Amino acid sequence: MDLSSERDAIETFILASGSTGNSLFIETENKKLLVDAGLSGKKITSLLAEVGRKPEELDAILVTHEHRDHIHGVGVMARKYKLDVYANEQTWAAMDPLIGTVAVEQKHIFDMGKVLTFGDMDIESFGVSHDAAAPQFYRFYKDNRSFVMLTDTGYCSDHIRGTIKDADAYLIESNHELEILRMGLIHGA
Repeated sequence: MDLSSERDAIETFILASGSTGNSLFIETENKKLLVDAGLSGKKITSLLAEVGRKPEELDAILVTHEHRDHIHGVGVMARKYKLDVYANEQTWAAMDPLIGTVAVEQKHIFDMGKVLTFGDMDIESFGVSHDAAAPQFYRFYKDNRSFVMLTDTGYCSDHIRGTIKDADAYLIESNHELEILRMGLIHGA
């Protein structure tokens, strides 16, 4: 997806989506990041190559929540490519024992309801309904344009609808697995 005029481009590539792994690549004129790294570092590197990008070009990883299909490659990517990793406190507490050592200086708290200025874009975080510690998703702003990423949510509240209203583009993924709900299984565990 390319929200572009040359000056205000936000380019995105869905590298993977689904219960086997999730990762979204986002690029602006001067920043490149992943939202989630739910596959192995090797697989993410391969998928980046398919869209003509290299992991060495990445600046950071934003994490939505601690389920394995969103964090599997976070630790290895952070260590190997010296990437900063952003997540809220509850997500850090839940994922820290699962991703291996990440240097303290690479760990950043990005709590829900906050806006992070990241190079030439602003990123707004917002909470969603999902079976995780404190799941959050993002709205990306660049100049006059915005892009919303909203996946893994069980319910779209008035607050979420207000937060995502009038974006220029949306990435919305949702699924409802009745059998998993009946069995009481937890997605991403």
